[in-house]
Amino acid sequence: MTDRAFLEDVGTPYSINALGSAKTWEVRRFRNDPGLPPLIYVIECEAGGRFLLGRALSGRPKFNLIRYIAKAFVELFSEQLSGRQLSQYLILRGAYPFDLQYVFGATPPYGRLLLPTGFIKLQRVLNPEGTDWVVHARDFIGEYQGDTWLLPDTALASGATIAHFLKNAFTQHLPKRVYVITASGSLEGIRRIYQECLNKNVELIPVFSQCIFEVSKVGNLPGLPLTDLSVISPGSITTREFYEKAFRRYQGTRMCCVGDIGESLDNPVQYSIHSLWEMKILGMDPKKEDWNAWTVNVREKSFQEKVSDFNPALADYFHEIWKTE
Repeated sequence: MTDRAFLEDVGTPYSINALGSAKTWEVRRFRNDPGLPPLIYVIECEAGGRFLLGRALSGRPKFNLIRYIAKAFVELFSEQLSGRQLSQYLILRGAYPFDLQYVFGATPPYGRLLLPTGFIKLQRVLNPEGTDWVVHARDFIGEYQGDTWLLPDTALASGATIAHFLKNAFTQHLPKRVYVITASGSLEGIRRIYQECLNKNVELIPVFSQCIFEVSKVGNLPGLPLTDLSVISPGSITTREFYEKAFRRYQGTRMCCVGDIGESLDNPVQYSIHSLWEMKILGMDPKKEDWNAWTVNVREKSFQEKVSDFNPALADYFHEIWKTE
């Protein structure tokens, strides 16, 4: 088992934004692991914390938190990025809430010019063993250009999608460096992406939000090809304070902090049902949950009927607490 490490143990404060509401940690040569980039950043901000503690959130509230994390990145790294030939690449659909275009609009010269952006559509399928993703190229709109590439991605678990994109993109144009910015990302994913950058001598700079996750080998939900990103996993790295918040929020269980991001934005009801299912599987106590914090109104009869249709035992698990509130 990996010994738990905290950002205070492995990192040093790097920068704070003008209002003091966001902070960057710098992690150098983590565990002297040659398979990882020598420099990793972690952004600590209110939006990032709320996003990872907000499994109950979906739809517009979750989308807005992702936008605020993007804002914190631009604020904290604008000086580092100044004067570089930037290009942004969005791998759709997962990356679209993290589009940096809007927040760069307050940063010269992008107050007058658009941030060059390419759009990529890839298709992921599970391998026959069901152990990893196989990525197939689909469509690309834009131009491969610039010496610094920005790849924002809301959730990064295996890293297969970005690694596949870079492997092919590097044959078209070779930048000097690549920033991978993620609202919920894993070391395992960065390790895979870093190998592609090493092969072409391109600098990789990962920027995590709030936590460097250890991705699970098997997801909590049976029958679904989802791995989990939990702060409670022993290999996940965050501050001691945020670990304690997450431990209380998720009742000490290894509940995934984000679930299926696409589903959370596009189908809040189904996402909420899956979140309830995960809570039941992990044995979380419904009495300790703040149901007022849920975007979907779990007390509505129509929602509870959908839960019952999905799994009657799941509805029974939450019925008593919902009935008494």
